[in-house]
Amino acid sequence: MNFCPDCGGGVSLQTVKGDHRQRYVCNACSTTHYQRLSVIVACYVCVGEKVLWIRRGIAPAQGRWAIPGGFMEHDETPEEAVSRELLEETGIAVPADKMILVSISSLSHMGQTHLVYRCHLEQQPVTIATEEAPHSEWFDDEDMPWRDMAFASIEPQIRQMYRWLRNGNYGIRVGVIDQTGSHYKNYPLAN
Repeated sequence: MNFCPDCGGGVSLQTVKGDHRQRYVCNACSTTHYQRLSVIVACYVCVGEKVLWIRRGIAPAQGRWAIPGGFMEHDETPEEAVSRELLEETGIAVPADKMILVSISSLSHMGQTHLVYRCHLEQQPVTIATEEAPHSEWFDDEDMPWRDMAFASIEPQIRQMYRWLRNGNYGIRVGVIDQTGSHYKNYPLAN
């Protein structure tokens, strides 16, 4: 950050009273600017033991397989954001109240928190091709093109989701994705 978004004055890193980190502070208006995490949402759209995958049309990982998702906007709940992203990328409309939390991931090295949801449909809906997702496909765990996956660090989470689909005993995964891989703990849901 070079300039204050409030007044346009130059900013510098300074230690703020009562804080243990340096923050960007405007040299003109003295406003302290805190860096915020980005929240990314994604969704496993499930029909039986199959999951909807999109071939990414944009960077990062253009041309590789991922589940639908994207950035949460400031005026949305996470469930609204994942519902919107699913509609924008595939044309599938699933109400926000049908989204069920699957995992919470911290990616502090990237300044991101990922919230992943699942929704269950009775049948495979028709999808549309979009710039972000020009192709989509339904894969079970045996058909999934694992070597062509967009983000290899989440493979353990994806394999867990497929196990949950097979046995019906779902949970929530909470963990960290860092340069050494993914580290999670599963919390089973009560029956």
